[in-house]
Amino acid sequence: MPELPEVETIRRQLDTVLPGKEIKDVVVFKDKSFGGNSSSLVGKEIERVRRRAKIVEIWFRGWEKLVVIHLKMTGQLVYLADDGMRVVGGHPSADWVADLPNGHTRVVWDFTDGSKLFFNDMRIFGWMKIVDREKYEKERMGVPDVTDKEFDFKYLKLVLSKSGRAVKLVLTDQNKIGGIGNIYANDSLYLAGVSPVRKANSLGDREIRELRKAVVEVILRGIKFGGSSAADEKYVNAFGQKGKYQEHFLVYEKAGQVCKRDGEKIRRGRLGGRSMFYCPKCQN
Repeated sequence: MPELPEVETIRRQLDTVLPGKEIKDVVVFKDKSFGGNSSSLVGKEIERVRRRAKIVEIWFRGWEKLVVIHLKMTGQLVYLADDGMRVVGGHPSADWVADLPNGHTRVVWDFTDGSKLFFNDMRIFGWMKIVDREKYEKERMGVPDVTDKEFDFKYLKLVLSKSGRAVKLVLTDQNKIGGIGNIYANDSLYLAGVSPVRKANSLGDREIRELRKAVVEVILRGIKFGGSSAADEKYVNAFGQKGKYQEHFLVYEKAGQVCKRDGEKIRRGRLGGRSMFYCPKCQN
């Protein structure tokens, strides 16, 4: 599923086309895909598109609520202007170039200028929800994204010191740290020289500092290259373009290749139901 760099890329690009749009109608084809009273969106004007962790946030001018969107495995956001111009984000499939709505379309926003926003989701794991802005802000308070200044050495040390779980599992726990997914956790741990299976509370101060530095560096690199389109090509950005971070993977999906630091072969394993890639020699 899209991770922080992919979602940030989508956010930036949708933020160029959605602000100023007034909603004329909302059609919900699948109740499971939409939470809240869709009719309450009618007449609202989009102010901006933001992101928190892996969630897209759509803010409205002068309204105490917002819409939050999680694309999960197969979600798509497709903006279609009345002149046919199209911008797309999320899981790539024929749906993002096909006529819409179709059998995978779960929600459609109609704007007063004739443009539309489609939320497609083949497997129906993703969702759109209307939430109270103040309550939402309070719930997310104290859980910084890795791009926030609050994600500092002190915070990361506090989180790691409280857990005996594998450090990779703690890094990807969205209730502790916002935005680190499987790809970027693997590369961050490799860059920091830390084994993904190390107990989180076993890391010393120097290792924590190096890990924080590595996480921030890898995430910012992912944003720079527009996210990743791995071998299964599960991500394209809002203009239908694949991200290029996969061309800069440090260890992810490199099992069997030689580690550039020590010549050892990179291994692949399983942890928490997800793949992990690591060098058994230089990651301790």
